[in-house]
Amino acid sequence: MVDLRSKLFALMALAVLLNVSCAHSAFGNFAPELVVEPQTVVPNQRVTLTGKGFSSLVVPGGDGPSGSHQITGVGQSIITVGGTPLNPPYAFYPINFDDFGSWATTISIPVTDVTVAGGAITIKAVDDYGVAQTVQVIIRLPSIILDPEISRVNTNVSVTGRGFPASNVLTRLNAQVPISYAGFALTVASADDLGGFTATIQVPEDIKIPSNNIVRATVLEFDQWGLAVHSVPEPIITLSPSSGVPGTAVTVAGEGFSPNMVVSSSRAGDTNVLSSTAPATDDNGNLLTFFTMPIFPPGDYTVAVTVDDWTSKGVFTVMEGAPIVQILPTPLPSASPVDALTSLTQEGNLIRVWTFDNASKAWEFFDPRPAFVNANTINTMVPSRIYWIQLVRNQSATLNGRVVSLFEGWNLVPW
Repeated sequence: MVDLRSKLFALMALAVLLNVSCAHSAFGNFAPELVVEPQTVVPNQRVTLTGKGFSSLVVPGGDGPSGSHQITGVGQSIITVGGTPLNPPYAFYPINFDDFGSWATTISIPVTDVTVAGGAITIKAVDDYGVAQTVQVIIRLPSIILDPEISRVNTNVSVTGRGFPASNVLTRLNAQVPISYAGFALTVASADDLGGFTATIQVPEDIKIPSNNIVRATVLEFDQWGLAVHSVPEPIITLSPSSGVPGTAVTVAGEGFSPNMVVSSSRAGDTNVLSSTAPATDDNGNLLTFFTMPIFPPGDYTVAVTVDDWTSKGVFTVMEGAPIVQILPTPLPSASPVDALTSLTQEGNLIRVWTFDNASKAWEFFDPRPAFVNANTINTMVPSRIYWIQLVRNQSATLNGRVVSLFEGWNLVPW
């Protein structure tokens, strides 16, 4: 009798197990599956969740259409991300299943300390019968890249960001990204629906020269950011010509100095060659000045120009020969490119000229071909501005009162 009763209890237990098994396997997979697409995302991004093998129609108690089961959003029947229960607008309930326990929905990754920290985050779905499954999603960390990574003060730098919280119409969040340079707050960018952005910043003119500076794009309201280093290089000077006999008139073109500062010293060897009216840098830190090479014995001599406690140096080679007398060039007032570039256009050698107008933050060009008469945007050649001049072949030309040696291709010429 005891053996019979034991066998009866065993059969009843087996029937219960078979019933549960059939409930989950007759119309679907015994082990539920949960899939997320895409698998690598950013906070506030929309993703698609697909479930299979959850409670099917044969399991009683479903409150969905025709008795199907659901994720109700009530109590334990809910979706969580990184332990955070999703409520509207991050997820919308109920999520109805088909007869086989399959379903699909769109959710938004919440912006929390857990998700902003990045890495692998667990998404969990529990249906109204208690069937649960998890899947992992990878949260990107924010990062930025700069273009260019090295440039002067007052120049524009493009900042491209990835991995920031996304803007999302469902959650009504337009994700904002504050950007700073060396601690100076410059602009606020708006991330797109994938957490990316492109913004333009200008290197502040108060930045130390030379220096390496942190550009920071911050996740608003969280202790997370993307960082990159931008370098402001040393000022440089170019001597034209760089050799000659004593008495040669020398043009000194400088770039990268502090803007709107007076030259405090200009020396050739140990001799002061600073003009009585000291020149100054322009809004972009460019410089144009002239001196006559003193009567030195043949050899190499350092030419040093100091602006705002920074000295830049070049070398002039004094050649053997009798001293000469040359009149120092005088910068001409602004002139039209047609008149100012006559020595190049008459030879048919000029292809195109480009310059950047820092005031308007725009590139301007001049093309000598008749078809571009009404399209050209360089109206005047401005003293101290830098121009990129493209030529067909090598040529020595008189530009703004001085002879300049130019070469085939692109030439960087301070006017």
